[in-house]
Amino acid sequence: MKIVLSGGGTAGHVHPALAIAEALLASAESCEITFIGRRGGKENAPMKSVATNLYEIEIYGIKRSLSPKNLKSLFCAVRARGEAKRILKAVKPDIVLGTGGYVCWPVLSAAASLGIPTLIHESNASAGLATKAIYKKCDKVLINYPETEKQLKGAKEIITVGNPLRRDFYSVNRQSARRALGLCERDVFILSFGGSLGAEAINTAATELLKSYSSKAPRIKHIHATGRANYSDNLHGEYSRERNGCRILPYIDNMPTLLHAADIVICRAGAVTLSEISAVGAVAILIPSPNVTDNHQYKNAKILSDSGAAIIIEEKDLTCGLLLEKVKLLSENPEDRKKLSKCIEKFAKRDSTDKILKIIKIFAK
Repeated sequence: MKIVLSGGGTAGHVHPALAIAEALLASAESCEITFIGRRGGKENAPMKSVATNLYEIEIYGIKRSLSPKNLKSLFCAVRARGEAKRILKAVKPDIVLGTGGYVCWPVLSAAASLGIPTLIHESNASAGLATKAIYKKCDKVLINYPETEKQLKGAKEIITVGNPLRRDFYSVNRQSARRALGLCERDVFILSFGGSLGAEAINTAATELLKSYSSKAPRIKHIHATGRANYSDNLHGEYSRERNGCRILPYIDNMPTLLHAADIVICRAGAVTLSEISAVGAVAILIPSPNVTDNHQYKNAKILSDSGAAIIIEEKDLTCGLLLEKVKLLSENPEDRKKLSKCIEKFAKRDSTDKILKIIKIFAK
C-alpha cells in the first residue's frame, strides 16, 4: 500500500501523522509512506524517521485579521496545489490522509481532483479552516470530538475515532516513570509547557511560580519547558543551581515519561495535548491559547472542564497568584487529584490509532 500523509503548520498537526505512520510500519503489511509538509517547517523533522519520501511545499497560514499578507498566502495556496498534484502523480498513492493545518488543503484538493481516495482527520472540537475548506471533497472525515460533526454538514461520511497517539504513551506507567525521574512517593511533581513553540504568558507565570514556592516546599518538583525560541541559558542555570528539583528546559523530548510521572500538568489545550493527558490520566490546569482560529483551544478545554475533568484558567485572567492558588489547592489535596484523574481518563480513546488503521486498510483496497 502507498499512502500520502500531510499536515502541519504546528507540531500538533504532525504528531497524528507520525502516530499513524509508526503504526502502519509496525503492521505486517508492506507500506510506502510519503509525507508532504510545509517548506522549512521544523515540525516535519520527526517524519524523516518514518517516511519513505518527504516533500515540502511552499504555503503560509491565513491571518485572522485583514492583512495584505493573506493575498500572498492565497497565491501560494493555489501554487502549492499544483506542486502537490505533481507530487501525487509521481508517487501514485492508494490513499491520501490529511491530519489538519493549512498544509493539507492543497494536498487533499489535488488528490480529490485526481480521483485518489481522501481522508481528513480533525483533532479539535472546532473544525479548523483547512477542514472547513476541504471536507466536502473528502471521502471520509475522521473526528476526535462527536461535537464536531454538526459543523460538517454535507460531508460524505463522518466517523468519530479520537486522536491517534504514539505507542510510547502506552508503553510507560506511572511507577516506572517516577522511578526513572528519581521521584519519591511524597514528591509532588509539576510539569508545565506551552506547546512546541512555547507560550510567553505561561513562561512568565511558570517562572514566577518556581520562585514563589521552590524554597519553601522541598517536596515540590517542577519541570518547565519554555519552547526553543524562548529558552535562556542564564535562566536554566539559575534554576538548576539554586532551586533543587526545579528545572527549565527548552523542549521536552520524553513527554510520555514526564506526563505519566506528573501530579499536576499546566499546559495549553491543543487537541493532541489533551489526548495525551487524557491517555495518562493527568491532572491538568489548562490555559487555552487565545491566538488560535475560532478560539478552538478554549472549546477543547471546556468539554473537559464541564465534565469535571480539568481546570481552566483563561489567559486574560492568568497571574502567578492565581496559578499558585490552583497548584497549592491540588498539591495539598490528593483526593481532588484522584477525582480529576478518573474524570479525564474517561476521555481517553486508546484504540484511536487502530481504528484509523482499519479504515485506511479497508478504504485503500
